[in-house]
Amino acid sequence: MLFRHILVAYDGSKQAVKALEKAVGLVEACGGGTKLTVVHILNLAPVMTGDMLFAPTAAMETLAVERAEAIVADAERKTSAVVRAAAEMHIGTPAKMVLELAEERGCDLIVLGSRGLGKLREFVLGSVSQHVVQHAKIPVLVVK
Repeated sequence: MLFRHILVAYDGSKQAVKALEKAVGLVEACGGGTKLTVVHILNLAPVMTGDMLFAPTAAMETLAVERAEAIVADAERKTSAVVRAAAEMHIGTPAKMVLELAEERGCDLIVLGSRGLGKLREFVLGSVSQHVVQHAKIPVLVVK
């Protein structure tokens, strides 16, 4: 068995779908003992750019949570054939949460897409994949 526990960051983007498909393929190649955890990280933190602070309203937060729940349900559908799979939603900073969850769960591989949803968010917040690759203590597979 090559990997025991694979963590996939999933936001529903095209690259995240490819990353999830790759992770499912790795689980199948490793055999039935490999666990797959799919995480969607909902970032509700205010964003500051220059002199402006953008904070989500209560209605925006509700919509964001509903969308996040739909993304997790999509991940559950896409991994339904994997025996030891779970999909979860967490709230926090995506890159930081991916690293923390991988360490807490004893994962031995992180899989994520090269880009997520939105160029503006990447410009303002930085690349999640770049941060994870630089700070992970375990192998990271970035799928393009």
